[in-house]
Amino acid sequence: MPAKAIPPLGAVRTLVALAGRVTLTRVGLLMVCASTTEGIGLLLLVPITQIVAGHPVSGLSAEWSRALAALPLAVLLGGFVLLVALRAGLTFLMLSARHDFSLSLTRRLRTMTQDALIAAEWRWLSGQRSGDHAALIVGESQRVGALADRALDTVTSLVTLAALLTAALYLDWRLTAITALLGLLAGGFMVLTRRRRAQLGDPFAAAYEALHAHVAEGLTHLRAARIAGAQRELAERFDAIAQELRDVELAWLRAVDVERLGIQVVAAIVLACLAWFALAVLAVPLALFVPVLAIFLRIVPLAGNLQNGVRSWQFCRPALANLLATVEEARGAAEPGPEMGEPLALATAIELSDISLSYPDRDRPVFDRFSHRIEVGSLVGVTGPSGSGKSTLADLLSGLVAPDAGQILVDGAPLIGADRIRWRRQVAYVEQSPYLFDGTIAENVAWGNLEEVDRAAVEQALEEASAGFVRALPEGIDTLVGERGRELSGGERQRIALARALLRQPSLLILDEVSAALDSDNEQAITRTLAALRGRTTCVVLSHRAALLRDVDDLIELGAA
Repeated sequence: MPAKAIPPLGAVRTLVALAGRVTLTRVGLLMVCASTTEGIGLLLLVPITQIVAGHPVSGLSAEWSRALAALPLAVLLGGFVLLVALRAGLTFLMLSARHDFSLSLTRRLRTMTQDALIAAEWRWLSGQRSGDHAALIVGESQRVGALADRALDTVTSLVTLAALLTAALYLDWRLTAITALLGLLAGGFMVLTRRRRAQLGDPFAAAYEALHAHVAEGLTHLRAARIAGAQRELAERFDAIAQELRDVELAWLRAVDVERLGIQVVAAIVLACLAWFALAVLAVPLALFVPVLAIFLRIVPLAGNLQNGVRSWQFCRPALANLLATVEEARGAAEPGPEMGEPLALATAIELSDISLSYPDRDRPVFDRFSHRIEVGSLVGVTGPSGSGKSTLADLLSGLVAPDAGQILVDGAPLIGADRIRWRRQVAYVEQSPYLFDGTIAENVAWGNLEEVDRAAVEQALEEASAGFVRALPEGIDTLVGERGRELSGGERQRIALARALLRQPSLLILDEVSAALDSDNEQAITRTLAALRGRTTCVVLSHRAALLRDVDDLIELGAA
């Protein structure tokens, strides 16, 4: 479902709230100073032109221009150069502040989105597409940061335009009025292309997200695609999505080119009309006409810049709407905040009492009034065909998901609200494809532990996980595992993940199909670890493999969904 469009003023208010008024005030002051110096510099052209043309100037500017014209030309030109240098310095500071603002805003948006997503209920989060979230955090946040920078650029152009128009009015209000009238008439041309531009923002956002999601999913499953011989299908789908994005971008760029062409032609017409009125009709002195012409020549690119600003707003506002909608939805699905206090202890048993749970995309409930009791310190096996609810049962037992009906009890106390978070501090989970990052074995084992972990504890956890292979490595626990643990075998990765779980000293250890892709030696190593844990840690093993389920104290057999 597309996000609700956000109006321009709403987008401005949102960006101001995210950026902070202090930052915007600093940028705004630099804008005003830079624009004012530009206006003053162009006014200095009056006495310079007066000296060159040899004609005095009448009107409002007569007194000060005659006084400045009395100065040596070198002094006037030096003052002009100093003003230009001052404006260049102020512009440099302003641009630096703008870039800092937009990049900081992008980082803040990414952090805000990431925080909202990782704090959301797992049940909601698992129903979303991770590729969409990746596109949102990486791409859409970047577009919103560009939107903010473009907004500041537009405001800068408006402030500069105001300064230049003020200078032009001061020099000759008639020329300024005529030019403003011609500019308003020319603006009608720009309105003709506005609707077309406005229609291109949403399709670009959708096409970009589709491409990002396909790339993320395709690279993740590239191994399976190669084995299945599906590289061609993967490439063809990528090409189709990339072509769609190309078509949307091309349509947008063509609209930009049409506008640019129109601005150039209309600007030439306006300046020609201005010159004719000034010299043939109003008989404006050359000493005034040249500075006024210089001002309006400077105004032309500013008008184009304003058009670009409006176009960018139309193009990037959908990204802001999409991002805010996702953050709002994620915050609406947020987990309860963890309460202070000790983690929940397990002394007697975990009970599932009349548990019912359904997913919207499934015809039948995963669990319907399901009950079971897991004794403390026992080794429990869970088996059943794919789709029977093994992973969902693990999510329930770990407190990751709350049931639709019924209760989960830990030592007789219901696992509800913030207690679910407290309980998760006592649970360790080892998945089929464990997450390893490009760091040392010690760093990967200690991942997720907020307190500093000493090397002895890491080595002890590796020993308990039957990961003695680490001792044979040249760097021991300081060995780098590579991206996604590619320097280790599948069994070694599983035992590193198991050591990470044991380091937490959990009350409940859940192993989800950990032996599905292991050879018999690695499977036996994990079996020895489970046997050693019996009686002191409650273990739940989800598996199809008979070897891991042979010596369990209790077996839960789930039927087909």
